[in-house]
Amino acid sequence: TYSGLFCVVINPYKNLPIYTEQIVEMYRGKKRHEMPPHIYAISEAAYRSMLQDREDQSILCTGESGAGKTENTKKVIQYLAHVASSHKARKEQSVPSSGPVSYGELERQLLQANPILEAFGNAKTVKNDNSSRFGKFIRINFDGWLHCWSQ
Repeated sequence: TYSGLFCVVINPYKNLPIYTEQIVEMYRGKKRHEMPPHIYAISEAAYRSMLQDREDQSILCTGESGAGKTENTKKVIQYLAHVASSHKARKEQSVPSSGPVSYGELERQLLQANPILEAFGNAKTVKNDNSSRFGKFIRINFDGWLHCWSQ
């Protein structure tokens, strides 16, 4: 649910079928009030504001241990990488590419960095078998052509 600008979520401690490519496409291009509360609605609002206002955007995932901060961060990355890479792919359809890049390659690369961090900084706790023991600051950059990369 929403509480003002915030999206309040509860960790169900299981995978739900609400993070599919089909769901991404449902939220894509929609305003926050047009769809049910979802991390993709927050991600879309930030992406839209970045494009329209040409200003940096931030999304903060906060909560107690086991609240789902890491998983929600992965979903934000998944959404932004998917939307940016498919936007870029649509623009480049008429331009010959120098080499084939599979759809979702950017998404895959960004998400594959996370297990490396987890290997060094996660531990089992009472509330969470794979608890992050450190804070993460993730910056995703977009240039004027909507090329996306992470620092």
